[in-house]
Amino acid sequence: MATTYTRNFHKMKEIFIRSKRGSEIPVSVYEPEAVKGVLLMAHSFRSQKEEDGRYTYVGNELSKKGILCIAPDFPGNGVSKEPFEAYSLTSCIDDLESCYDFIRKEYVFEEENLSLLGYSMGGRIISLFLKRHREFTKLLFWASVLRKYTEEDRFLEQDLGVLKKECEEKGYCDFYDIFSDETIRMSKQFIFDLLYEDAISPLYDFGGEALILQGEKDSTIEVENGQYIYDALKGTDKKSLVLMKDADHGFGLWDGRIEDNEELLKRSIDFLSEGTK
Repeated sequence: MATTYTRNFHKMKEIFIRSKRGSEIPVSVYEPEAVKGVLLMAHSFRSQKEEDGRYTYVGNELSKKGILCIAPDFPGNGVSKEPFEAYSLTSCIDDLESCYDFIRKEYVFEEENLSLLGYSMGGRIISLFLKRHREFTKLLFWASVLRKYTEEDRFLEQDLGVLKKECEEKGYCDFYDIFSDETIRMSKQFIFDLLYEDAISPLYDFGGEALILQGEKDSTIEVENGQYIYDALKGTDKKSLVLMKDADHGFGLWDGRIEDNEELLKRSIDFLSEGTK
Protein backbone atom coordinates (compact mmCIF):
# COMPACT_ATOMS: atom_id res chain seq x y z
CA MET A 1 0.00 0.00 0.00
CA ALA A 2 1.09 3.58 -0.68
CA THR A 3 0.76 6.16 2.08
CA THR A 4 0.37 9.86 1.24
CA TYR A 5 2.00 12.18 3.78
CA THR A 6 2.14 15.56 2.02
CA ARG A 7 1.01 17.31 -1.15
CA ASN A 8 2.31 20.42 -2.88
CA PHE A 9 3.37 21.78 -6.28
CA HIS A 10 1.02 20.87 -9.15
CA LYS A 11 -0.83 17.93 -7.62
CA MET A 12 2.38 16.37 -6.36
CA LYS A 13 2.26 13.84 -3.57
CA GLU A 14 4.94 12.03 -1.60
CA ILE A 15 4.19 8.37 -0.94
CA PHE A 16 5.84 5.17 0.21
CA ILE A 17 5.62 2.07 -1.97
CA ARG A 18 6.52 -1.39 -0.72
CA SER A 19 9.67 -2.74 -2.35
CA LYS A 20 10.36 -6.31 -3.38
CA ARG A 21 12.78 -6.38 -0.41
CA GLY A 22 9.94 -5.55 1.99
CA SER A 23 11.21 -2.02 2.64
CA GLU A 24 9.47 1.27 1.91
CA ILE A 25 10.48 3.24 -1.18
CA PRO A 26 10.03 7.03 -0.87
CA VAL A 27 8.39 8.20 -4.09
CA SER A 28 7.30 11.52 -5.60
CA VAL A 29 4.23 11.33 -7.83
CA TYR A 30 3.22 14.26 -10.06
CA GLU A 31 -0.43 13.84 -11.02
CA PRO A 32 -2.12 15.40 -14.07
CA GLU A 33 -5.84 16.05 -14.29
CA ALA A 34 -6.12 13.25 -16.85
CA VAL A 35 -3.29 10.81 -17.58
CA LYS A 36 -2.12 11.01 -21.20
CA GLY A 37 1.29 9.49 -20.61
CA VAL A 38 3.69 8.17 -17.99
CA LEU A 39 7.28 9.05 -17.11
CA LEU A 40 9.51 7.04 -14.75
CA MET A 41 12.59 8.93 -13.54
CA ALA A 42 15.79 7.29 -12.26
CA HIS A 43 18.19 9.52 -10.34
CA SER A 44 21.97 9.44 -10.47
CA PHE A 45 24.49 7.75 -8.17
CA ARG A 46 24.34 9.03 -4.56
CA SER A 47 21.57 11.51 -5.33
CA GLN A 48 17.86 11.86 -4.64
CA LYS A 49 14.49 11.72 -6.40
CA GLU A 50 14.37 15.49 -6.79
CA GLU A 51 17.78 15.63 -8.52
CA ASP A 52 18.40 18.95 -6.79
CA GLY A 53 15.12 20.30 -8.13
CA ARG A 54 15.50 19.29 -11.77
CA TYR A 55 13.29 16.18 -11.57
CA THR A 56 10.86 18.20 -9.46
CA TYR A 57 10.65 20.80 -12.21
CA VAL A 58 10.28 18.20 -14.97
CA GLY A 59 7.56 16.37 -13.03
CA ASN A 60 5.71 19.57 -12.25
CA GLU A 61 5.78 20.89 -15.82
CA LEU A 62 4.92 17.59 -17.48
CA SER A 63 2.02 16.91 -15.13
CA LYS A 64 0.48 20.14 -16.42
CA LYS A 65 0.65 18.58 -19.90
CA GLY A 66 -1.07 15.35 -18.88
CA ILE A 67 1.94 13.19 -18.08
CA LEU A 68 1.99 11.25 -14.82
CA CYS A 69 5.55 11.38 -13.46
CA ILE A 70 7.02 9.22 -10.73
CA ALA A 71 10.48 9.33 -9.15
CA PRO A 72 11.75 7.06 -6.34
CA ASP A 73 14.61 7.47 -3.90
CA PHE A 74 16.77 4.42 -4.50
CA PRO A 75 18.11 2.44 -1.49
CA GLY A 76 20.37 4.52 0.75
CA ASN A 77 19.69 7.70 -1.22
CA GLY A 78 17.59 10.76 -0.42
CA VAL A 79 15.21 10.03 2.45
CA SER A 80 15.42 6.25 2.01
CA LYS A 81 15.83 4.54 5.38
CA GLU A 82 17.72 1.62 3.89
CA PRO A 83 21.51 1.50 4.19
CA PHE A 84 23.48 2.39 1.08
CA GLU A 85 24.72 -1.21 1.02
CA ALA A 86 21.23 -2.12 -0.26
CA TYR A 87 21.92 -0.05 -3.40
CA SER A 88 22.65 -1.98 -6.59
CA LEU A 89 21.48 -1.83 -10.18
CA THR A 90 19.28 -4.83 -9.43
CA SER A 91 17.59 -3.18 -6.43
CA CYS A 92 17.08 0.07 -8.35
CA ILE A 93 15.47 -1.75 -11.27
CA ASP A 94 13.27 -3.65 -8.83
CA ASP A 95 12.19 -0.34 -7.29
CA LEU A 96 11.28 1.08 -10.70
CA GLU A 97 9.31 -2.12 -11.22
CA SER A 98 7.44 -1.53 -7.96
CA CYS A 99 6.67 2.05 -9.04
CA TYR A 100 5.42 0.84 -12.41
CA ASP A 101 3.26 -1.81 -10.73
CA PHE A 102 1.79 0.91 -8.51
CA ILE A 103 0.80 3.26 -11.32
CA ARG A 104 -0.66 0.44 -13.42
CA LYS A 105 -2.82 -0.48 -10.44
CA GLU A 106 -3.82 3.04 -9.40
CA TYR A 107 -4.21 4.89 -12.73
CA VAL A 108 -5.80 4.37 -16.13
CA PHE A 109 -3.68 5.26 -19.16
CA GLU A 110 -2.93 4.21 -22.73
CA GLU A 111 0.38 2.46 -23.34
CA GLU A 112 1.20 4.83 -26.19
CA ASN A 113 3.27 7.42 -24.37
CA LEU A 114 5.50 5.65 -21.87
CA SER A 115 8.81 7.34 -21.14
CA LEU A 116 11.98 6.77 -19.13
CA LEU A 117 14.43 9.43 -17.92
CA GLY A 118 17.80 8.61 -16.41
CA TYR A 119 20.63 10.87 -15.24
CA SER A 120 24.18 9.47 -15.18
CA MET A 121 23.90 6.06 -13.43
CA GLY A 122 20.14 6.48 -13.77
CA GLY A 123 20.59 6.10 -17.52
CA ARG A 124 22.12 2.67 -16.99
CA ILE A 125 19.21 1.76 -14.74
CA ILE A 126 16.51 2.75 -17.26
CA SER A 127 18.22 0.81 -20.04
CA LEU A 128 18.29 -2.33 -17.90
CA PHE A 129 14.65 -1.68 -16.95
CA LEU A 130 13.84 -1.46 -20.66
CA LYS A 131 15.09 -5.04 -20.99
CA ARG A 132 12.08 -6.08 -18.89
CA HIS A 133 9.59 -3.65 -20.45
CA ARG A 134 9.73 -3.25 -24.19
CA GLU A 135 6.49 -1.25 -24.23
CA PHE A 136 8.23 2.04 -23.39
CA THR A 137 8.28 4.46 -26.31
CA LYS A 138 10.63 7.29 -25.27
CA LEU A 139 14.07 7.31 -23.68
CA LEU A 140 15.85 10.38 -22.34
CA PHE A 141 19.46 10.12 -21.19
CA TRP A 142 21.25 12.86 -19.27
CA ALA A 143 25.05 12.31 -19.30
CA SER A 144 24.73 8.54 -19.03
CA VAL A 145 27.23 5.66 -19.20
CA LEU A 146 25.98 2.42 -20.73
CA ARG A 147 29.24 0.96 -21.97
CA LYS A 148 30.47 -2.40 -20.73
CA TYR A 149 32.84 -2.34 -17.76
CA THR A 150 35.71 -4.76 -17.16
CA GLU A 151 37.89 -5.43 -14.15
CA GLU A 152 40.58 -3.29 -15.80
CA ASP A 153 38.30 -0.22 -15.79
CA ARG A 154 37.88 2.41 -13.13
CA PHE A 155 34.61 3.58 -11.61
CA LEU A 156 34.77 7.09 -10.15
CA GLU A 157 38.57 6.86 -9.96
CA GLN A 158 38.71 3.41 -8.30
CA ASP A 159 39.84 0.14 -9.85
CA LEU A 160 36.93 -2.21 -10.43
CA GLY A 161 39.20 -5.26 -10.23
CA VAL A 162 40.33 -4.23 -6.74
CA LEU A 163 36.75 -3.52 -5.66
CA LYS A 164 35.58 -6.88 -7.00
CA LYS A 165 38.32 -8.74 -5.14
CA GLU A 166 37.45 -6.96 -1.90
CA CYS A 167 33.78 -7.84 -2.39
CA GLU A 168 34.64 -11.49 -2.92
CA GLU A 169 36.66 -11.50 0.29
CA LYS A 170 34.31 -9.51 2.55
CA GLY A 171 30.93 -9.54 0.79
CA TYR A 172 31.17 -5.76 0.30
CA CYS A 173 33.80 -3.12 -0.44
CA ASP A 174 34.78 0.18 1.12
CA PHE A 175 34.31 2.79 -1.60
CA TYR A 176 35.63 6.35 -1.52
CA ASP A 177 32.96 8.67 -2.91
CA ILE A 178 34.70 11.59 -4.62
CA PHE A 179 31.53 13.69 -4.54
CA SER A 180 30.87 13.53 -0.80
CA ASP A 181 34.52 13.02 0.21
CA GLU A 182 33.65 10.05 2.40
CA THR A 183 34.12 6.30 2.44
CA ILE A 184 30.93 4.26 2.11
CA ARG A 185 30.15 0.56 2.20
CA MET A 186 29.19 -0.63 -1.27
CA SER A 187 27.45 -3.91 -2.02
CA LYS A 188 28.95 -6.84 -3.86
CA GLN A 189 25.75 -6.88 -5.91
CA PHE A 190 26.41 -3.37 -7.23
CA ILE A 191 29.97 -4.16 -8.33
CA PHE A 192 28.88 -7.41 -9.99
CA ASP A 193 25.91 -5.68 -11.67
CA LEU A 194 28.26 -3.04 -13.03
CA LEU A 195 30.63 -5.65 -14.40
CA TYR A 196 28.22 -8.28 -15.71
CA GLU A 197 24.82 -6.70 -16.47
CA ASP A 198 24.76 -5.69 -20.14
CA ALA A 199 23.16 -2.24 -20.25
CA ILE A 200 23.73 -1.43 -23.91
CA SER A 201 22.09 -4.34 -25.76
CA PRO A 202 18.50 -3.41 -24.69
CA LEU A 203 18.85 -0.40 -27.01
CA TYR A 204 19.71 -2.37 -30.15
CA ASP A 205 16.14 -3.09 -31.23
CA PHE A 206 14.40 -0.20 -29.47
CA GLY A 207 12.00 1.30 -32.01
CA GLY A 208 10.79 4.40 -30.21
CA GLU A 209 12.19 7.90 -29.75
CA ALA A 210 15.39 8.74 -27.91
CA LEU A 211 17.17 11.92 -26.86
CA ILE A 212 20.70 11.94 -25.46
CA LEU A 213 21.92 15.11 -23.72
CA GLN A 214 25.65 15.25 -23.03
CA GLY A 215 27.88 18.07 -21.85
CA GLU A 216 30.94 18.71 -24.02
CA LYS A 217 33.03 19.56 -20.95
CA ASP A 218 31.95 16.61 -18.80
CA SER A 219 34.93 15.57 -16.69
CA THR A 220 33.09 12.87 -14.73
CA ILE A 221 32.37 10.57 -17.67
CA GLU A 222 33.84 10.38 -21.17
CA VAL A 223 31.97 12.63 -23.58
CA GLU A 224 32.09 9.77 -26.11
CA ASN A 225 29.48 7.91 -24.05
CA GLY A 226 26.76 9.97 -25.71
CA GLN A 227 27.83 8.79 -29.17
CA TYR A 228 28.08 5.22 -27.89
CA ILE A 229 24.43 5.31 -26.81
CA TYR A 230 23.37 6.95 -30.07
CA ASP A 231 25.13 4.29 -32.16
CA ALA A 232 23.55 1.49 -30.10
CA LEU A 233 20.06 2.69 -31.03
CA LYS A 234 20.14 0.74 -34.28
CA GLY A 235 16.41 0.06 -34.51
CA THR A 236 15.23 3.66 -34.74
CA ASP A 237 15.94 6.79 -36.74
CA LYS A 238 13.95 8.87 -34.24
CA LYS A 239 17.00 9.62 -32.15
CA SER A 240 19.02 12.73 -31.36
CA LEU A 241 22.34 13.38 -29.65
CA VAL A 242 22.84 16.91 -28.35
CA LEU A 243 26.32 17.89 -27.23
CA MET A 244 25.82 20.93 -25.02
CA LYS A 245 28.69 23.34 -25.47
CA ASP A 246 30.56 24.24 -22.25
CA ALA A 247 28.25 22.08 -20.09
CA ASP A 248 29.81 19.74 -17.52
CA HIS A 249 28.34 16.67 -15.83
CA GLY A 250 26.19 18.84 -13.57
CA PHE A 251 24.61 20.79 -16.45
CA GLY A 252 25.08 24.08 -14.61
CA LEU A 253 24.49 22.79 -11.09
CA TRP A 254 28.18 22.67 -10.17
CA ASP A 255 29.57 25.69 -11.99
CA GLY A 256 26.62 28.08 -11.80
CA ARG A 257 25.99 28.15 -15.55
CA ILE A 258 22.25 28.78 -15.38
CA GLU A 259 21.93 28.64 -19.15
CA ASP A 260 23.03 24.99 -19.19
CA ASN A 261 20.37 24.07 -16.64
CA GLU A 262 17.71 25.95 -18.59
CA GLU A 263 18.67 24.29 -21.86
CA LEU A 264 18.67 20.84 -20.25
CA LEU A 265 15.18 21.33 -18.84
CA LYS A 266 13.68 22.94 -21.93
CA ARG A 267 14.96 20.25 -24.28
CA SER A 268 13.78 17.54 -21.90
CA ILE A 269 10.27 18.89 -21.45
CA ASP A 270 9.83 19.59 -25.17
CA PHE A 271 10.91 16.05 -26.02
CA LEU A 272 8.84 14.29 -23.38
CA SER A 273 5.67 16.31 -23.97
CA GLU A 274 5.75 16.08 -27.77
CA GLY A 275 2.80 14.10 -29.04
CA THR A 276 0.56 14.67 -26.01
CA LYS A 277 -2.71 16.42 -26.79
